[in-house]
Amino acid sequence: MVQQLLSIVIISAGITTTFASAGECDRPEPGSASNAAVIKVDDRSPSSSSASEQSANIVEIAASAGSFGTLLQAATAAGLAGTLAEGGPFTVFAPTDEAFEKVPADTLAALLREENRDALRTVLLYHVVNGRVNASDAISAGSADTLIQQGVSFSIRDGRLFVNDSGVIANDIQASNGVIHVIDTVLIPDDLQLAPQGRLVIGFVPQNPGNVLASQLGVDRDEAIVVGSVTRNSEAARAGLQRFDVIVEINGAPATRQALADSKKEAGAGGTVRLTVIRGGERRHIDTKVGVESH
Repeated sequence: MVQQLLSIVIISAGITTTFASAGECDRPEPGSASNAAVIKVDDRSPSSSSASEQSANIVEIAASAGSFGTLLQAATAAGLAGTLAEGGPFTVFAPTDEAFEKVPADTLAALLREENRDALRTVLLYHVVNGRVNASDAISAGSADTLIQQGVSFSIRDGRLFVNDSGVIANDIQASNGVIHVIDTVLIPDDLQLAPQGRLVIGFVPQNPGNVLASQLGVDRDEAIVVGSVTRNSEAARAGLQRFDVIVEINGAPATRQALADSKKEAGAGGTVRLTVIRGGERRHIDTKVGVESH
């Protein structure tokens, strides 16, 4: 059977891969698929790579390459660098620094902010599959589930391997704990949500209680906050917080300015903070959401 070979030769870590697809074929031979994609992969086993390659883990190989600085920075910020270095085996679709440059600057900056650590982990884990998946395995499977249980698809376009819409520019780079495929575009999972950028607020002006009021209420003035005013249409107003309420606990801890700041940070935008207040001599709980005040 005559085949027109569309070939890309990628030399990475001493491994050469040729992609070939059938085209302009004669009548298919019995049992053959006339439109099937054929992939030729160097059949050397991982053990045939050099000893230095096999002793290096995924993170070490990425660091030594010099073109994955942003990926390694993100993995460290997300707390995943240790897992990628010591866990596995994993298959990693590794975006280059140039791939990260395609991501809008404000989106990348937002992903690296502390309040978006979960979103950053989601993005990075979308680039990781359990086990070793070499190029030939990927084409045979057609798709694979990533560590966020959202799949990626594999295809050959004009003789080039793609992961979703990201082109593979080097493949089958063997590490001691997995395999790396270098990609030219960052993979973004569906429905990724980033925390709004701005100052976290609840919507009231805190004041310190005077000695007389603190004595009357039987509270420590350094562990209580008086609501000086409530911002109109704020989360505090919607929750029912009122002017002159005295907050004595925040999430069960003494009500200090630091506790207030920490509780907003821990809850994040859209999260909930429980305020225990004294109003009319009675204690009550008010659960208020945390909002964002845009810059």
